Amino acid sequence: MLKYRIYFYILAILLLLWGGISVNLLGLNLGIDLKGGEMIEIQTNLKNLENIFDKSKFKIRETQNSIIIKAPNLDENYIISKIKQFDPNAKIIRKEEVSSVFSGELAKKSYLAIIFVLMGIGTYITIVFWGKKRLIPGYLFGLVTILTLFHDVIGSLGLYTLFSHFFNYDLDISIIIAFLVVAGFSVHDTIVVFDRIRENLMKEGKLNQEIFEKSIKETLTRSINTSLSTILSILPLLFLIEFLRPFLLTLMVGIIIGTYSSICLAAPLLYDLSK
Repeated sequence: MLKYRIYFYILAILLLLWGGISVNLLGLNLGIDLKGGEMIEIQTNLKNLENIFDKSKFKIRETQNSIIIKAPNLDENYIISKIKQFDPNAKIIRKEEVSSVFSGELAKKSYLAIIFVLMGIGTYITIVFWGKKRLIPGYLFGLVTILTLFHDVIGSLGLYTLFSHFFNYDLDISIIIAFLVVAGFSVHDTIVVFDRIRENLMKEGKLNQEIFEKSIKETLTRSINTSLSTILSILPLLFLIEFLRPFLLTLMVGIIIGTYSSICLAAPLLYDLSK
């Protein structure tokens, strides 16, 4: 596995670059809880509402049995009366409103939460793997953990930007939560690999490439099986629960990236830095 690490590093760099570029290139559709505004969901079988409303004033997303309309300010009476001209049975089933002040504060705290979680996890790993007679210092375990988690979150953001662009998904607080769940899942996998590396290093009393290869092979099946079982449990919900689809899709993609980084990125990076 380690002999291919240069390719893993290249893939990781490309994923990070795309994560940074995609936000500026494609943009992010921020939800009303992060930028403020109003939202109404109307139960109707009417489609192609872009032909009825001005697309520059409203953001419209169609679901199976309803449509969701978002804008900084909404006149719900005007919207529902306009739709009822084509569908008399249409009715409002959900309404939300978030002030710009509250949404700005929530967005700031959400971004800070991700940073603090990554730093907190890295510090915890450093303490757990700290020891005077270790062949690899504890801070290297923490540093590599932070780097791989940063890679997982930015990589997931880059792929979510594609979903947001093509499927008109919003980046809201649920997606921020998905990123935090991905970080927690990823660090769990990384700790398993690191712990096996530490055990094998203590047994052998030396640091070489063979020990890392052995540790990766011993944890490879477990990591893949854990991630696969999680993805298989998410997959049916992805098709059955439409309003949770952006969250579940982000979670599934993040788990795949996190599993890849734990096996193909964290261990090789730890090996190179420890030398």
